[in-house]
Amino acid sequence: MISRERVLTALAGGQPDRVPFIEAGVDPEMQLQIMGGDDFTPAELSLELGLDAVTVDLLPPLFVESRRTAAREFIERPLLTSPGTLSLMEFPDPTERAFYDEARRRVDANRGEFAVGARIRLGASPMLMSMGIDGFAYALYDHPGLVEEILDRYTEWTAQVVERLPEVGADFVWSFDDVAYKTGPMFSPQVFREVFLPALGKVADAIHRVGLPWIFHSDGDLMPLMDDLLALGIKGLHPIEPGAMDINEVKRRYGDRICLVGNIDLHHTLTRGTPAEVEAEVRERIEVVGRGGGYMVSSANTITSYCKLENVLAMRDAVRRYGWYGEGASAAAG
Repeated sequence: MISRERVLTALAGGQPDRVPFIEAGVDPEMQLQIMGGDDFTPAELSLELGLDAVTVDLLPPLFVESRRTAAREFIERPLLTSPGTLSLMEFPDPTERAFYDEARRRVDANRGEFAVGARIRLGASPMLMSMGIDGFAYALYDHPGLVEEILDRYTEWTAQVVERLPEVGADFVWSFDDVAYKTGPMFSPQVFREVFLPALGKVADAIHRVGLPWIFHSDGDLMPLMDDLLALGIKGLHPIEPGAMDINEVKRRYGDRICLVGNIDLHHTLTRGTPAEVEAEVRERIEVVGRGGGYMVSSANTITSYCKLENVLAMRDAVRRYGWYGEGASAAAG
């Protein structure tokens, strides 16, 4: 199998010849460490890291004041604070072909070997970031129409982008909408069902119309929302954050319905552990969660600049060593 086939097989719940290894992102500083310089392509990075997918970004704007460092952007102040601020919500034209040019170039450069994932946001996360959690909570009571309007604008824009993904050539959708803390959802399941689900359903419908498998990302404990997320039609769940969710329990309850992606501990193993600990954790996930298919190795978020390089490479090497099934396993052992 080539990488693209492995990813699509796992997303369909099957067991490829080797467990796929994918990442939602690799911080620029870590990319430089992995590659030993800055003269490389995304495909070369994927080859060096042993990844089976590359990603293209088709993300909506955030309406915030922010501060950027070399590795990440930090929100300092949300701007959608009242009905009068709706005029700030200007989006790129989703019908303009030029908006997709960079994504199309990335797809064309990697077509054939890697799976290509289109990174989007459904609308929940950008709304919460652009309003702020406190602002959202107050508006939900004082100005519910404002919440509905902001969420609708985000989801309607994203749905139009999704409709054009077949033209771009993406193989799967990877949505990023944090809706939970380690202790549970950011709001009650009732609020999720009444406020969020109708709007998010517009994007879900668009994804189903274009026929692409869909990985849903949110940090935190999603168990109280799992049935609702499955009803939207997700095919994969990422990152199944350690300390918030028990991946073995998720596998037991939902492993016959979705592909599980991630769970390699970012905040302990990859950042403070040893290569031997990383190897043992990856091996356990492959042998326990990956049994029967429907699992892809990934960090429990992204590969950050504060990960240890030797641990990142140990994750790669463990996939190569232990990820093979069937005849491939015998060949790898030999």
